[in-house]
Amino acid sequence: MIIPSEAFMDDATVKESRQLLRRIQDHLFQAHSAFGVEHESAGFVDVIHHPQHRLPDLNYVTPRRNTAFVSGNYVQQGLNRLRELERFPRVQYIEGIYPPMFAQVLEGLGLHVERVTAIMVYPLGGISGTIVPPIRKPRTPSGVTLELTTDERGITLWRQVWRDPAYDLLSLGVEPLAVGADLTTVKTGQEIDVLMYRSDFPVGAARIGVQETTKSAHIVAMALYRETRSPQLTKLLLATAMRAGLARGATLVFAPGENQEDRALCEKLGFIDLGRMMCYAARTENVNGIQEYDNLAQPVLAVRR
Repeated sequence: MIIPSEAFMDDATVKESRQLLRRIQDHLFQAHSAFGVEHESAGFVDVIHHPQHRLPDLNYVTPRRNTAFVSGNYVQQGLNRLRELERFPRVQYIEGIYPPMFAQVLEGLGLHVERVTAIMVYPLGGISGTIVPPIRKPRTPSGVTLELTTDERGITLWRQVWRDPAYDLLSLGVEPLAVGADLTTVKTGQEIDVLMYRSDFPVGAARIGVQETTKSAHIVAMALYRETRSPQLTKLLLATAMRAGLARGATLVFAPGENQEDRALCEKLGFIDLGRMMCYAARTENVNGIQEYDNLAQPVLAVRR
């Protein structure tokens, strides 16, 4: 289901859409805080950075919450601060909260689009009179079993899956996947892993991050074994993850829509294509001596494969 652009929305729909997107913004703010990031204010932007990890997900400039527009001067201050911290200059924000001209501000600073990902949202109760269908328990094919866990079993499986190129990995790319005991938020009860097996062989996994204060759940990542991946198993895994988030008290579930196939599947389950996660970065040739990514052995991993 696609909500039309703001030019074709009434004021009530625009307001409600922005409220949902701001809940997602707050969810990610809290999720990143759980990973130990530090927050600094530089005028009308926040500089998010992690003292140890260089992952793009944990080091970026973003407009301060509840601001309507940010000038290039403030953004540049934030980027300069990232450089001082030896972090790659990068801006991340949700399109739909800020006006389109903000992209022009970033381009004027010499930044380029690094990543654009559609944000699919499932608002329990619907939006502006549009009702979303209930997520019923899907039929599980013969020989397939599903397990929900919040303990070390999920971490162990993700370690295996992340290193194995035989699995397709899907992620919004804005909340890292913790696979190490030191930084994982599993111990706080914020994350749930759905493990999918066929004859005891792991054919899929999904991680859901839940934030109680925003009553929201994020499908952080999904992995599917390429040889057995099918629309049926993908839908089963996603639906099970959604139900797990809703059962934890979430009234809003959001997930990535990386390509048309992913978006079509989400729409079948009632998701609405509401906005886009925008990431702008400096060009590599303009950044000297700053390492852009962590060593891949780090316990917190950005999933983009």
